[in-house]
Amino acid sequence: MADVLSRRERKKDETRHRIFHAAIDLFRKKGFEQTTVDDITEQADVAKGTFFNYFRRKEAVLAYLTESRLLAIEESAEALLAEDRPAPEKLFDLLASIASPYAEDHDLSRYVLTELMSRVYLPSEEEMMRWHELVANIIRRGQERGEIRPEIAAERIERVIGCVFHGTVFQWVHCHPNVFPLLPELRERLTLVMEGIAS
Repeated sequence: MADVLSRRERKKDETRHRIFHAAIDLFRKKGFEQTTVDDITEQADVAKGTFFNYFRRKEAVLAYLTESRLLAIEESAEALLAEDRPAPEKLFDLLASIASPYAEDHDLSRYVLTELMSRVYLPSEEEMMRWHELVANIIRRGQERGEIRPEIAAERIERVIGCVFHGTVFQWVHCHPNVFPLLPELRERLTLVMEGIAS
């Protein structure tokens, strides 16, 4: 019975991934707004009802992309937390790992970021809350090591860093990509914040 269930789960995962990859491929080729659910189901070779079994709407594909990226980062978070390096370095590396996929696909990033921003600070969003806690944990460790000012709540620092991060990415995706390079600009802005919170 367990084998049957695992086979069924594998089949569901395969279908979800096929729909997801078909959608992302079409978003890149045709643009997000020009791609319809019918286009996605045709490319993924699934029925329209099957699409809605996995994704409530087209934008949910972008949410799944964001969640997949966050899960990948969470998997390496324990190793990052254990590293014997200053907290500001860890924070920048963590944020750069989130920003890098945006830098790779400017057009798609506009839609991914818009979808993310609609839920990034909602307390009902478990993935987002886990992300906030991961960043806050790095800050707390920096405070314990005397690298970050201890009198400021780690959660407040995390929100300020998050605002700078999202503001920079938002500005970049809504400008021509050549106005400024994303990762170097992000480093400069975060360095200003880090200097302000340094112990």
